[in-house]
Amino acid sequence: MYISIADQTVIFLQAILFGAAVGIYYDLLRAVRRRLNGLLTALLDGIFWLAVIVAFALFVLLIADGEGRSYVLVGLTGGLLLYFLTLSPPVLALLDIVLSALLVLLGWLLKIVSFPVRFLCWLGHTRLVQKIIHKFSVKNFKKTLPFFRE
Repeated sequence: MYISIADQTVIFLQAILFGAAVGIYYDLLRAVRRRLNGLLTALLDGIFWLAVIVAFALFVLLIADGEGRSYVLVGLTGGLLLYFLTLSPPVLALLDIVLSALLVLLGWLLKIVSFPVRFLCWLGHTRLVQKIIHKFSVKNFKKTLPFFRE
């Protein structure tokens, strides 16, 4: 099958953009990994590679017409290098700021949600709080929901 030079150039430029997108995705997971202090590193790395392999296969099938050409790999590598050498540091700093803000919002949300429980405990209704917690425990869900039964 014949592919013109113009089509190859367009696919090459799209591969460069795809490489930059892979770099952004890597930085997103890297920022999350930094916040978790290495707790889920292996899981996040596995998710990254699985997503990249599937995305690359789809790119080759849909964009490059199912033909794995060397210029697609060169474009992907070039896009990754361009991204990591130019945009990665500011994007990573921005992602750190966004994740910090999300963690602060999550902390406030947990304080708001836990306030009624702490208030009931302060009033001396610890028995009521224990009943509420027992009502929503996994053990109780196993009794009520049939797909949890063993």
